[in-house]
Amino acid sequence: MKTEFRNFAHDDYQSVCQFLIKLNDESRQNINWNWARWEWMFFHPELDIESLDTIGLWFDDDEVVGLATYDHYNGEAFFATLTAYKSLEEQLLEYVIANFQDKTGLGIAVNDANEAGIALLEKYNFEIAQQSEQVLACDLENADLHYELHPDFQLHNLQPENDLYEHHEVLWEGFENEGPLPLDEKTLNVQKRMLTAPHLDSSLHIVAKNQAGFAAYCGGWYDKTTDYAYIEPLCTKPAYRKLGLGKALVLETLHRCGLMGAKKAYVISDDSFYKNIGFEEHSHFSFYWYKPQV
Repeated sequence: MKTEFRNFAHDDYQSVCQFLIKLNDESRQNINWNWARWEWMFFHPELDIESLDTIGLWFDDDEVVGLATYDHYNGEAFFATLTAYKSLEEQLLEYVIANFQDKTGLGIAVNDANEAGIALLEKYNFEIAQQSEQVLACDLENADLHYELHPDFQLHNLQPENDLYEHHEVLWEGFENEGPLPLDEKTLNVQKRMLTAPHLDSSLHIVAKNQAGFAAYCGGWYDKTTDYAYIEPLCTKPAYRKLGLGKALVLETLHRCGLMGAKKAYVISDDSFYKNIGFEEHSHFSFYWYKPQV
């Protein structure tokens, strides 16, 4: 089979989504990188936009069959191929090493069950690190999605065209960023870009709100060509924690995803919060680290 390498261009965005959907249809071994995580990363304020054209794509005709990308910025990366193109993996890894290191090296998360992938990294002198990530899954067909919402709050769909400021504020405070909320034009433009993600369904991005404004927010992602939903992000302002708002938001999001056709949902987290509301361990990913060659 003959493949063609190209660097990422803006028109390739949807092709990468389709590649990741197909990748995870073939196997859930790379479910930590699914189409929704790609979309969340691609429109995230911290994304290094200037480096997008360094992302590597391998095509067979017009179909993406291999992907090598950084995660938000250099220092961490992901690469994978469709099953029929596994012979390209070593080429992809060499591309990742050449293009996505930072001054501390390069980290790649690999499923602990992926023995061949681990062996390939070790062949290129990657060493296991303490860092890891866990994927939890919820069976939506059998989950108890009942919740009681605190009477002082209501749930609302996020309205991207109207909620820029409050969305920015709940993320800033909910993830405990230091200092006053930045409201300069550059920051707000980056935040506005976040709300232009093409698959953002406002009915799956839900906020808990009272008279003072947004108190908590949960983002849900679902594509009807898949059987799974993805949760990213979830945050609550410190002043409104311990009121059950996060639980209500997640369970309502899962309920809506289930009505649309999702059979399961994934989240990247090892937090007991998710386990207490019905998520169970799906897979564990260890980071392997490549140090710069002296």
